[in-house]
Amino acid sequence: MGQLYARALVTIARADDQIGLEEEQQLQQRIALRVTSPLSIDELLLAEPLEPHRLAESLRATAAPFRNAGLHPGELAIMIVTDAIAVVLAKGYLSEAEAGVIVRFASALGCSLEQVRSLCSRAAPWLETAL
Repeated sequence: MGQLYARALVTIARADDQIGLEEEQQLQQRIALRVTSPLSIDELLLAEPLEPHRLAESLRATAAPFRNAGLHPGELAIMIVTDAIAVVLAKGYLSEAEAGVIVRFASALGCSLEQVRSLCSRAAPWLETAL
């Protein structure tokens, strides 16, 4: 699950076709805070972008009886939204493309647009207009 979370953050960060040094550093920090086993940022950057529906499917598969990962889709959505905002704001702004991908991941995990807006308004009130 940690790998999928990290790939989701990378997918969001590169939605505007670039990841600057500040974003890369913030990616490394956020991933290190959430994932217990070390992940290579270089390998994550080389991986194919993760589609939001694939993340949701993987989460459902791990939540099957006797294989519960203990992570609710809503919890993962909150982590992805808040961490993605921190990552992309490292460059100073949130692009429309990045906002769109954040919404797609949150929606795939069962969050409504209102819930995403609420999460964003807590992170930075002016971000709400980007969504």
